[in-house]
Amino acid sequence: MNVIKILLVLMFGVIASRAFFLSVLLRTFYASEATSNRVSEKVVAAQKGVIRDRNGRILANNISSNEKTVRHYPDGESFAILQLVEKQYNDELVGMDGKILFEESARGEATREVRRIEPIGGLELRLNLDQGLQNVAYRALREHLAITGVSGSVVVAKINGEVLSLISLPSFDPNLFVAGGKRGAEGGTYTDSVLVVSDENKKPMFNRSISGVYPPGSIYKLVTAVAGLEEGVINRNTLIEDTGEIKVGDYRYGNWYFDKYGRREGRINVEKAIGRSNDVFFYKAGEMVGIDKLIYWSEKFGLGKKTGIDLPTEASGLLPTPLWMEKTNGQRWFLGNTYHMAIGQGDLLTTPLQMNRLTAAVVSGEWCTPQIANRGQGAECRGTGISEENRGIIMNGMGMVCKEGGTAYTFFDLKGRVYCKTGTAQHGGEDTKPHAWITVVVPKIDNGELKIDNETIVVTVLIEAGGEGSVEAGPVARKIVDYILEKH
Repeated sequence: MNVIKILLVLMFGVIASRAFFLSVLLRTFYASEATSNRVSEKVVAAQKGVIRDRNGRILANNISSNEKTVRHYPDGESFAILQLVEKQYNDELVGMDGKILFEESARGEATREVRRIEPIGGLELRLNLDQGLQNVAYRALREHLAITGVSGSVVVAKINGEVLSLISLPSFDPNLFVAGGKRGAEGGTYTDSVLVVSDENKKPMFNRSISGVYPPGSIYKLVTAVAGLEEGVINRNTLIEDTGEIKVGDYRYGNWYFDKYGRREGRINVEKAIGRSNDVFFYKAGEMVGIDKLIYWSEKFGLGKKTGIDLPTEASGLLPTPLWMEKTNGQRWFLGNTYHMAIGQGDLLTTPLQMNRLTAAVVSGEWCTPQIANRGQGAECRGTGISEENRGIIMNGMGMVCKEGGTAYTFFDLKGRVYCKTGTAQHGGEDTKPHAWITVVVPKIDNGELKIDNETIVVTVLIEAGGEGSVEAGPVARKIVDYILEKH
C-alpha cells in the first residue's frame, strides 16, 4: 500500500507539473499559435515601375490580362534590350509588396480584415533611348538580315554618351517571358520563351552590341591616323606610295583596291588614305608609329576595356600586345602583326559599342561613358589629347569617305552632310565572308556649316559575316541616318 501511495503521488505530481508547464509557462506561445491559426496573410504585389523613352513614351508598363496584372512591352522585339535594362535597375523598378492580414473562420473563410499594408510601386525609369529611332533602326536591320540570313547590330549614340538606340538581331519579344502576357507590336519569329532560350544557333538572347567581339577592320584606321599625326611621324602633307602590296619574307600584305581591281592609288596623304581606306598607307603608318604607340592610343580610346555602360554582360574585347602574344601563343611580335593591327585585323577584337564611342572620341576630342538611363546629368567624359588640327585632318578624310571617290557610296548624294568610315574585317578562313562595318557621324548644321557638339550623333552598324562594309552595312546605316536628318 505504501508503494501504491508513493506511485500515485508521483503520478499526480507529473500531471500537475505538466499542466502548470502548458498552462502557465507556454501560455504565450500557444496563444500566439492560436492567433496564427485564425489570422492569415495575403501578399499584395507591388506594381513595377514604368519605363519611358527620352521623350516620355512608354516602353514598359503594367496591363490587365486575364484578370491579372502583368508586365507589358508595347514595342515587342524591337525593345528586347529592356530585359537587360530591367536586370540592371531591378531594385528601383520592383518596389515593395504590401499585405493584408485577416481573420478566418474554422472553414477557412475570411471574416474580418485585421490590417492592411499598401504596396509601394517601383520608381519610374527614364531612358536615353528614342522609341522612334529604335524602331527605325530595328526595321532597317531586320529587313536587311531577312535577305542575307546573318546576324547584326546597330548602335546609335550622341557623342556625349547618351545611347539613343541599341539593336541586336536575331532577337525576341520580351513579352514571351511574361506569364499570361500579350505580344508586342513587333512579335518576331519566336512563339515561346523555351524556343528563345534553346536556340543555340541564332542565339537571340546574346546582345551583339555590347557582348559580341569582332575585329573592327578599317574603322580602326582612325586610331592609326591619330597615332601617326599626334606622334609626329606623319602630317597632312606626308605622302606614301601605294605599291599595291608589301612583301615581308614569305608573307604578303595587300591593298583591297589592288587585290580586287589590280590598281594602285599612287602617292597619297592621310586624308585620301582614309577616304579610300588604303591599306598600304596604314601598313606603313603603323610601322612608322610602332606597336607601343598604337597600343598607347588604342588604350586612350578605351579599347580592350569595358565602356562602363549601365547594362550587364558587357564584353571588354581584346587589345593584343607583344607581351600578350608571348604569354598566350608563345610567339614573338613581328612586323606583320603590327601591319595587321594598323588596319584593324589580327587578334584585335572590339564591340560595336566600343567602335561607336571611338568614332565619337575621334571627332569630338573626348570619350564618354555610354548611358542608357537618363539621370538628368551628363556622362563622365575625358579628353583624348588629340589636337583640333589633327581632328580636322581626320574628319576631312572621313568626309571624303561619304563623297564620290570614297568607299561609302550609299551616302554620296548627301553631299558632305555626314562623316563616315567603312570597314571590312576578315575573320575565319578564306571561305568565310568578312564582317561588314560602317560608322557615320551626323552633326548639326550651324549657319550652313557642320558643327560637332553634344547633339552630334554617331551611327555604327555591324553585319556579321556579311561581306563588304559599304555594300552590306551601308544601306542599313543610310535608312537610320535619313530618319535622323529628318528629325534632327
